[in-house]
Amino acid sequence: MKKMIMALDGEHFPHGAFEFAKYINRQQQVLLAGIFLSPVDYSKLLAFSGMEGIALMPEWLMRNQDDELVNRNIQLFEEACLKEGLEYRVHKDNDVMALTSLIEESRYADVLLVSSELFYENVQKKQPNFYLEEVLKKAECPVLLVPEQFTEPGQTVLAYDGSESATFALKQFAYLFPEIAAQETILLAIGNHINEPEDFPGYSMVTELVSQHYPRLRIQKLPLSDKKDFRIWMAEQPQSIVVIGAYSRSIFSELFRKSFAATMINSLKMPLFISHK
Repeated sequence: MKKMIMALDGEHFPHGAFEFAKYINRQQQVLLAGIFLSPVDYSKLLAFSGMEGIALMPEWLMRNQDDELVNRNIQLFEEACLKEGLEYRVHKDNDVMALTSLIEESRYADVLLVSSELFYENVQKKQPNFYLEEVLKKAECPVLLVPEQFTEPGQTVLAYDGSESATFALKQFAYLFPEIAAQETILLAIGNHINEPEDFPGYSMVTELVSQHYPRLRIQKLPLSDKKDFRIWMAEQPQSIVVIGAYSRSIFSELFRKSFAATMINSLKMPLFISHK
């Protein structure tokens, strides 16, 4: 049984993330903890604006409506879990340090589910915004970014660039979601100067490892001369879930950090599993 936590900020209910939890629960029972956060991380707001920022607080906070927004979302969450027969917990962390609370919660979870579209979009609409970037950098468990329109995955794409982080991510995914790992899987060998997948250091060892966890595995190379190459290739892979290791010193993570991340999250609308040591 897995413990999954789901981030809910303010009045945002991440429907795609909840659908993913339902999908996994149908295959193996999970415990889903809803982490209910303030509509704004006020510690960050004050850090940006100085103490004068108190005067810039939104009207609903000045009217003491923070609790009201969060409580409405808790009710929606509880009703949805009861309807689906999901075992659940409610963790109300709506203090001024929302991100700090969420990171602490991630230490005691197997995976963190986050909406790739709604997470603190009331503060910054463009994703990944500051809040999402902080979670991806500091979470102490794997993070699964899920678009609001979740489609059950028909295949898994393991984005492998030969790095320690990418290898760690594909292991973590297999351990957490053997149900999905049993489906069609592509080990995508990514690099700037590869002619064959075998060109990667450690290729024979990683294929030995991956084949034990992903029984329906095929291997494909993708020379990466431009970050658009990956976007174009992924656009031809409908109903996929993508596994990557992020924030390591590697070719792939360098692309992921900026415009690549925005492309993945905003354009492709696929679940994205991110794990780093």
